Amino acid sequence: MSVYRYDRAPIKARFTEDGYLEDSPVLTRTGVFTYRDGKGGIRRELRRPEDVFSQDSLATYRNKPITKGHHGKVAASTVKKYQIGTVTSEGRQDGNDVTGDIVIHDPRVVKQDGWKELSVGYLVDTIEEPGEYNGERYDAIQTNIRVNHLAVVPEGRAGNARLNLDSADAEQMSDAADAATPTDDDEGDPIMDKVRLDNGIEYDAAPEVGHAYKQARADLDDAKTMLEQEKARADAAEQAKEEAENQAEQIKQDAVKQARARLELEAKAKEHKVEVKEDAADRDLKVSVIKAIRGDSVDLTDKEDAYIDAAYDYAVADADKRRDDAANQRKVSTGINQDGVPAKGGSAAEAREKMAARMRGEKVEDDQ
Repeated sequence: MSVYRYDRAPIKARFTEDGYLEDSPVLTRTGVFTYRDGKGGIRRELRRPEDVFSQDSLATYRNKPITKGHHGKVAASTVKKYQIGTVTSEGRQDGNDVTGDIVIHDPRVVKQDGWKELSVGYLVDTIEEPGEYNGERYDAIQTNIRVNHLAVVPEGRAGNARLNLDSADAEQMSDAADAATPTDDDEGDPIMDKVRLDNGIEYDAAPEVGHAYKQARADLDDAKTMLEQEKARADAAEQAKEEAENQAEQIKQDAVKQARARLELEAKAKEHKVEVKEDAADRDLKVSVIKAIRGDSVDLTDKEDAYIDAAYDYAVADADKRRDDAANQRKVSTGINQDGVPAKGGSAAEAREKMAARMRGEKVEDDQ
């Protein structure tokens, strides 16, 4: 990926008899440079000695124009408009720095405006390969450095800090306000932002367009997030409503079941001559029914509710069985049902005759 970078170094100038400013200043250096990546994050890029001091790279300094501030990529169509000087030599290695010879034909930028730093505008390729250099971590490596121009810029607030304007619109952390922002010029080639659409297509756009697009995307993402949150709240409310309705129905069914069980208990208590009081607890009624069936000697003191329930069920079932057996015996003996109605098949005399026949071992018509 090819991107623009701007480096800055102080000018140590001297003026000629003609009023020109000449110097051999430090133009840039090696090392790790820190940037903001345009997305609120921090990005560190390494400029290796083998790239900075490459002869091909150093040769690109010669005859490059010097401008007041940065105006994007300087080309033949714009150099006349912006040029105030020239780099007169190739770059030279000086320790970890690059120096070079310059001449500024219009020194008012220094004398009147007080701008005292140099910022190299150059195109580089970046290798997205993180690592560590002299104890400093970095995220990518700058390589294939090609100088385009040298700009005079205001004095930086932090040494050689500089504004960085690459395809990600990254800027130096400490000095965003110290250099002029590249402008779109009809006669030149502006520095562009990379804009990537949802369909994966990527194209160059002016920085302001790229910024507006990114802001619109951020606003859209925020709106989607809010919509999802509202939908989640609505779904939760609907679920809570359904759960409440289900609970209400269950409570209703439980109440009906409990009321029916109470009525059956009271009916069974009355059947066994137990006095029923409205405020009597179910347990007390069941104990009274058990004693009415089993006798008062039954001791149910300190018994758990589950024991009382089981004892009640057994006692009632036993009482019902004895009642049914007695009814059947009476029917056989007298021909009269439990309710006093003659059983099907004739009078009491006929019933006694059939009973006697059975005792003799004779077959009776009603027998199955």
